[in-house]
Amino acid sequence: MEMLNDLRVFSTVISFICFVGILVWACSKNSKASFDEAAQLPFLDDDLPSSNKTS
Repeated sequence: MEMLNDLRVFSTVISFICFVGILVWACSKNSKASFDEAAQLPFLDDDLPSSNKTS
């Protein structure tokens, strides 16, 4: 039973470290440019003429 509690503590600590790592990565200035570029992707096709397909 003691080993099960140790495993739970270990998995909780590892999960928290992963969460903090993702948070730091998402908020870093190096990622901002790629996130801004990805945010504009849905609007890039607006300049293309629409096709005459009907669904």
